[in-house]
Amino acid sequence: MLGNRWPIILPISYHLIVAIFIFQSALSYWYTISVFNKKKFVSLPTAGHKPVPRATFIVSAYLPNEIPVVEATLLNLLRNVIRPANGIEVILAYNTPSLVPIELKLRELAYQYPELILANAYGSRSKSENLNYAIDLASGKMICLMDTDHLVSPDCLPLAWRWLDEGYDVCQGLCKIRNTDASAVAGLVGVEFEVMYGVNHPSRSILFDTSLFGGSNGFWKADVIKKVRFDKDMLTEDIDSTLRGILAGYRFVHDREIVSTELSPTTVGSLWFQRKRWSQGWFQCSVKYQWATWQTKYLNLAQKFLWTTLLMWRVVYDVVSSLLFPVLLAFWWRAGKVLLPIDAYIIFALVFTLFSGPFQTFVAFKNASRPRVPVWDYFSYGFFVWAYTLFKTFVHLVAIRDEFAGERSWVVSKRSDR
Repeated sequence: MLGNRWPIILPISYHLIVAIFIFQSALSYWYTISVFNKKKFVSLPTAGHKPVPRATFIVSAYLPNEIPVVEATLLNLLRNVIRPANGIEVILAYNTPSLVPIELKLRELAYQYPELILANAYGSRSKSENLNYAIDLASGKMICLMDTDHLVSPDCLPLAWRWLDEGYDVCQGLCKIRNTDASAVAGLVGVEFEVMYGVNHPSRSILFDTSLFGGSNGFWKADVIKKVRFDKDMLTEDIDSTLRGILAGYRFVHDREIVSTELSPTTVGSLWFQRKRWSQGWFQCSVKYQWATWQTKYLNLAQKFLWTTLLMWRVVYDVVSSLLFPVLLAFWWRAGKVLLPIDAYIIFALVFTLFSGPFQTFVAFKNASRPRVPVWDYFSYGFFVWAYTLFKTFVHLVAIRDEFAGERSWVVSKRSDR
């Protein structure tokens, strides 16, 4: 209707939306190119060179959902992790609607390994409540948070402590998918994680000297996490705790050498619910913290720019970019035929935008830690990344709608042992 009344609106809207695609792609190229310069640990004068202290691993679980994976995760921590002189403790913080048979097996495991503490968070209804309960029990000077399906590398503690010893407060490691052969969805997510943790996350440390806690494989100074804690009302408690930590002046870093493997959703349905929760949680944080990140004295101008792109900009991009097709339909309706408004600017935008995904995929493959996701999965991801981006944009829009409608249910992801 507006296009019929003011025809100039359609070409202006079209070119504006295309400009937004160009800007988003430019960010992708910038971040991707930055990771050719791998951020290696360099001991700074601020380092105390203190030995790795006693560490606490907190594994959060919802039983019986995590029964297939919980024992393997605990045994990996208890048997394989290199221990500091003062030892470790492993706290399984769980909630369950009823007594389940695996609790008896877990008690036998705790008898065999005195470092294992079984913490049934009675009355808990969320991961955040499990974590808060376990944090109060933790005796380590460094607290390491793990989801129940994570198998962390044996050298994780000394690698993470290097950063905390020289002044950082939280170190986030790299997460890999280990069940990429389980389904086409798992293979897709496996490459996506290589892009996420091999390109996007480390670029924030390289370019802006900041990062975020991704929910698992994160290593916190104990006094910091006991102050920040977790908010049970937020769907992405990890991003919420990150932002509250940053606004309190705490420093986050990403280290690709600290590798932990996890399990991907294997069906479109489980992927949908996982990503909708992530998207809705990010939207909650965007609304809650964007203004505070602009005002805080703890972020410099470049870091404020980064967090604006992660908070407010992601909402603007999702909403405005989705208007491309309605604008085109209106253009066709007015013209009375299907035609593409093509000029040199549009051709440049098309090539520039479409090539950004495959380029990022190639760099993720180059920087991937071993074992790599199969090469064929990288080719598939690079080919379908544009369609997958449209899928995720739709998920984001539904998540925004659900937040406005007050629908905040958490669909628990089903677990298998692979």
